[in-house]
Amino acid sequence: MRRLITDNDGLYVDRPIYALPVPHTWEHDPTVTLVGDAAHLMPPLGVGVNLAMLDACELALAIARHDTAGDAVRAYEETMLPRSVAMARLLDGGAEELLSTEMPDFAHEAAH
Repeated sequence: MRRLITDNDGLYVDRPIYALPVPHTWEHDPTVTLVGDAAHLMPPLGVGVNLAMLDACELALAIARHDTAGDAVRAYEETMLPRSVAMARLLDGGAEELLSTEMPDFAHEAAH
């Protein structure tokens, strides 16, 4: 990550890394729910888009399988929330490793 910042052709633009608090939940509303980063914004460690696609698929299946939007939203949230909280706990604090001040071993080996 550091080399992407230092070895580029343009000006550096600070883009903070955001994450929602763990656990992030909300009161159920039968007419509205959240998917993807809106539901579980996490550090960019390789799971965000996969969770967002899984959320969208599960919500679509829940809508197809339930008689009311409220039932579908509840079924989707009962599956999505525990999974996203577990993943957020696993990744919590992981962004610090992206911008560590220590150089990785492979960087020292490349210099020799």
